[in-house]
Amino acid sequence: MVMEMEATERSEMGVMAESLARIFRADGPLAGPQPDFEAQGPFDMSGAGKTEKDQAPGGMGEAKEANKEAKMETKAYVLAYDLPSEYRSEYYKPAQDREAVNHAKAKEAMRLIRAVRIRATSRLYSCGLPASNSVIVVPTKYVERARAVIEEVKGFYRELSKKLEEMGFPGLPEPLIVLIPQVEVQVISWASLAERELSRKLDNMIESMAKKLEEIGELEAKKAKAMKYKLRAQLRELADIESMAKELGIDIEGKVQLLTSMIREAIEALEGLEES
Repeated sequence: MVMEMEATERSEMGVMAESLARIFRADGPLAGPQPDFEAQGPFDMSGAGKTEKDQAPGGMGEAKEANKEAKMETKAYVLAYDLPSEYRSEYYKPAQDREAVNHAKAKEAMRLIRAVRIRATSRLYSCGLPASNSVIVVPTKYVERARAVIEEVKGFYRELSKKLEEMGFPGLPEPLIVLIPQVEVQVISWASLAERELSRKLDNMIESMAKKLEEIGELEAKKAKAMKYKLRAQLRELADIESMAKELGIDIEGKVQLLTSMIREAIEALEGLEES
């Protein structure tokens, strides 16, 4: 029952991402930067309705045009994705049917697909900040990284399809991943969603870190070394997240500083355990 609910939830997420992709597809109405339309008088097209100040070189007219062009520049990208799920009938049904001839293979196929989906999601999340399910806001500074990661993820699924075919199952469709350019006014809306998600994630990380600090004294030396490695990776991740947030005008400095100090405190404690 739980797996069926998860299947339904993932299906709904997929529909949402696919709808976004259709709306913002490369040749769609919102694919490129959208102009900031202003109300114009009846003579604006011919220039007859403009004042001398507007028509003069370097006047208000040129300033307005420059401002309009700036607003139409791409300020960030939205990455929308829909990854093939393990809950396709070819794998899910025989995996649930213990009497099925390929029951064991189907369970293994589901495990492989789930592992690749989690790995792919993690890589896509490294490109920017999540705004909602299956939607990530990518600062322009990171767009080349995002393009490289998209190709990497598609490669994951090509390799997976070959494995599935070798197991006697049909291959998976290519994951749907699109990068949609966004202008300033659009970025403001996406950034507010990303800020909400990011704040929630940082709160959870702070809470988790507080618990780890309480448990450090009871860790063995081997486990302490492994945890220290993970915490250092988390510090690098935090620095990356803060940089992306700044690009999108999101202020998370306070929470990042608190979490960073907690992680460094934990690392020092773990180093003390290793020495003792």
